Amino acid sequence: MIMKRLCNILCVLLLLGTMTSCEDWLDVDPKSEVKADVMFQSVSGFKDALTGIYLLMSDQDLYGREATWGFVDALAQQTDVKGGESSAWYNATRYNYSATTTSSNGIWSKSYNIIANVNFLLENLEKKKEMFSPAMYAVIKGEALGLRAFLHFDLLRLFGWGDLDKRPENLERLCLPYMKEYSRELQKQLTVGEALEKVIADLQESMELLNDNDPFGLTPKPDDYDLPNEDKFFENRHKRFNYWAAVCTLARVYMWMGNKTEALPLAELFVKEGGETSWISSYVIDAYDPADRDLTFTTEHVFALDITKLFENMQYYMNPRANDPNENADLLYHTKARATGLFESTDYRLARWYDQTGNEHYDGWAFVKFWEVEKYKYGSTMPLIRKSEMYYIAAECLLATGKDADRLLAIDRLNIVREKRGMSVLGNDLTVASVQNEITKEYQREFINEGQLFYYYKRLGFEKIPYATKAATDAVYVVPLPTWDVDLGGMEDYKK
Repeated sequence: MIMKRLCNILCVLLLLGTMTSCEDWLDVDPKSEVKADVMFQSVSGFKDALTGIYLLMSDQDLYGREATWGFVDALAQQTDVKGGESSAWYNATRYNYSATTTSSNGIWSKSYNIIANVNFLLENLEKKKEMFSPAMYAVIKGEALGLRAFLHFDLLRLFGWGDLDKRPENLERLCLPYMKEYSRELQKQLTVGEALEKVIADLQESMELLNDNDPFGLTPKPDDYDLPNEDKFFENRHKRFNYWAAVCTLARVYMWMGNKTEALPLAELFVKEGGETSWISSYVIDAYDPADRDLTFTTEHVFALDITKLFENMQYYMNPRANDPNENADLLYHTKARATGLFESTDYRLARWYDQTGNEHYDGWAFVKFWEVEKYKYGSTMPLIRKSEMYYIAAECLLATGKDADRLLAIDRLNIVREKRGMSVLGNDLTVASVQNEITKEYQREFINEGQLFYYYKRLGFEKIPYATKAATDAVYVVPLPTWDVDLGGMEDYKK
């Protein structure tokens, strides 16, 4: 059963190809497909393959919906449920995982399909290394390794165990395979700790390659630095897994492990040196013409994806009047009381991320963070890593040192973000617990529709997720693996 599943995963869906059986991929070369020996015989073929990987990541089964504003956000109770059992993600908000397999199975399958693509590209990159300038080879390899780590880590955050700081025994629980080769061989299931070691190793190699060769890297480039870019392939680095994406992802990983000693210098490195991002201007947020308002704060994106038809796919779920004259049971929204309780009155996000026009069907405000108008300049972009997150991580790590000077610095890190959101600064008299509570509120505000809040609760082991109907045990936090993979490597942890 698992071998058949791996066969499906390893049938590579590339930019110029389509999903078929393993045998067809190897033996058939119709007009709509490109075999590996054709795809990887030129530099442009490698670029097409890498572009195809990013396109796959934007699929609605992944970061185009379910891993961001859909399933994963529902697990965090980021939206109030208006339509009861008829709502699209009602079962996700109730953690009825037996009824949510379409979402969770899609995330699992699509992620491993993309990982297979990444491994196939890496395998061929080594074979054709002489085709590339050293810098181009290093950037493509660094991106691919970073993406492999990023995808595995998100799978681990969803399907594996968290709260590792307080429950280190969870490091020994079986989790998922870490696929490092394009192979039909059965891969051994790893423990959480083993999988995290491999994530870290890939990210560290990615960082080293990208630091020396990525235009965003900090290492001064030598006189013979050569990254050919006539086709503009290496522009828009925020839309690619760049050096800072590797730094920030590794900071996330160490936070997941409860290793704030390793996470802090990475977050502080970004805070002090991450000059490729800039804070959004209030003038852009409040531009007179709605087409000029940058509602997702794109200048602050460390790593983001272009999502084709993002607004088209989200529009129904953001529109209270989409089902007139009846209510929209699938609306993504907060009650007015919840919204005004979460956001301070001067916060730019309160003013721009909700539709506050009101509707006779419900007492609430719909999310419009990703709403687009005609000629909108900033649409179809989903942030996967934001600048603000590194300030939150730095603040949390500083609080953990127990030093009063670090508590004050943590407040300063948080205040930087608050000021950029139009809020007043916090006083220096706040206790460690109060500052941590402010960090929690920032995660609840900042990452609406982006799928990060659930992982924050899970990482810290919240005993109850706010607005949830049940206690947050492992049965809530550990999303079950697809049934076809439960026997992989001895899945006793998932059978209990």
